[in-house]
Amino acid sequence: MEYMEIALLSSVSLRIKSKSATLCVDQSDKATYDADLIVTKTLADVTPNDETVIISGTGEYEIGGNKITGLRSEQDMIYTLKVDGIDIALGKINALNKMQHKLKENNIIIVLCDVVESAAFLNSLASNVVMLYGEKAAEIAETFGKEQVKTLAKYSSTKEKLPTEVETVLLTN
Repeated sequence: MEYMEIALLSSVSLRIKSKSATLCVDQSDKATYDADLIVTKTLADVTPNDETVIISGTGEYEIGGNKITGLRSEQDMIYTLKVDGIDIALGKINALNKMQHKLKENNIIIVLCDVVESAAFLNSLASNVVMLYGEKAAEIAETFGKEQVKTLAKYSSTKEKLPTEVETVLLTN
């Protein structure tokens, strides 16, 4: 059985751990990570170990059996990943909103909420989970209704155990 875990490292950084690799998503946190792959906005903002692959632009990549595709949305990037059989899309809320017509439905949508913007479109992009993190995430999560939002420090699942109804998760430390 394949296993995947998503955890918040800081308000703007995530770790996605699969069976075969660890991926970190950094939005200019200027941190050091022990990971197989780092997805970052600016190369100067991260300090990798010697074995780490760094992605900061468009293209198709593969590490440890995990596929990553970078798409540009004006000045921001959106990444789609296939991690242990789970389709994930991640990006800033405004970039996802602008590119929603070009994205296929994914199992999990991971949204960096750095501005307050309507999040109604997110349910059309996710078949299982909408995951919110960032400075404005709690404010945006309120628009989904408190009883419908799970607050977690990390999210773990397998493809088989993903919820059948779209679930909203607020990632917090």
